Amino acid sequence: MTRPPLPREAERAARILPGPDWAGGRVEEGGDDHLVLIPGDPVPPAVLRIARRPEVGELLPARTELLARLAPHLPWVTPVPLGEVDPGEPWSCGSGVPVPDDAWSGPAVALSWVGGGPHAPHVGDPAALRRIVEAVAAVPVEAWTGRVAEPFTSTPHWDDASRAAVLAVLPAAERGAAQAVWSALEAFRAGEAGGDAVGLVHGDLAGHNMHWSPAGPGAEPRLLGIIDWDHAAAWDPAINLAHLALWHGVGVIAPAAPDTALATRASVWVGHLALFRLRRAAESGAVRRWDRLLRKTLPRLEHAAGASRSILAD
Repeated sequence: MTRPPLPREAERAARILPGPDWAGGRVEEGGDDHLVLIPGDPVPPAVLRIARRPEVGELLPARTELLARLAPHLPWVTPVPLGEVDPGEPWSCGSGVPVPDDAWSGPAVALSWVGGGPHAPHVGDPAALRRIVEAVAAVPVEAWTGRVAEPFTSTPHWDDASRAAVLAVLPAAERGAAQAVWSALEAFRAGEAGGDAVGLVHGDLAGHNMHWSPAGPGAEPRLLGIIDWDHAAAWDPAINLAHLALWHGVGVIAPAAPDTALATRASVWVGHLALFRLRRAAESGAVRRWDRLLRKTLPRLEHAAGASRSILAD
């Protein structure tokens, strides 16, 4: 998923932001929406994000503006634009069709570098995670309203076909847990059980989007910055904690939540995310080891089912 930059990519990056060693860097290809060109400097001063599809390129200016507006309100480093979005060359393929990386030049922008790396999985200081949840919630509405997606934009709704696909791969004993989570989600959609809560949601607050300082002897990792706000939405703030729990473990939900209502909703959203992972796997048909995926997913689903049933009982 990493390769050397093509000469045209390095030359273009040098035109957009002269100075960094773009030719000696690398291109990260793992993202669906963007290529990321990282220069070869010992401490890279910037990265270049290049849209991979026309519709992503159209969103790049708004997403870049959002980064600039969020940065002053967050207590960690947030990538900020180091210039205007470069429009690139005309697209040669239709909307939704990736253009070969050696045959196009999509919209691109240079962003400041955010150091650090992902936290070790399955562990985490609940107090540190609570500060993250509270800091995102404290960003003033005027910084993001009208500049982020609506609820469910990046996650399709559940319909009969998608539910059936998941039930078909679940053990029979777990199907009731799935039904409980879906029922709680319907209550959220109806504005019940706190489902009408609206705040800034990052959209993927976990893993490689969270850049921590390395842990040292007697020192806990410290959050340095958060990247990739492309899927930010005006949605239930409990989703931020749910994403953190996917990486750090569902045991952090209760101690990291600002209140019990948010903890309960976060647990339900963990179930939604677990079921959605099974849905994508079932629909793609690309999973070779369902036992392995279920071992990871079922404990999250069972945790979520307990919270869902408590919501439905109220």
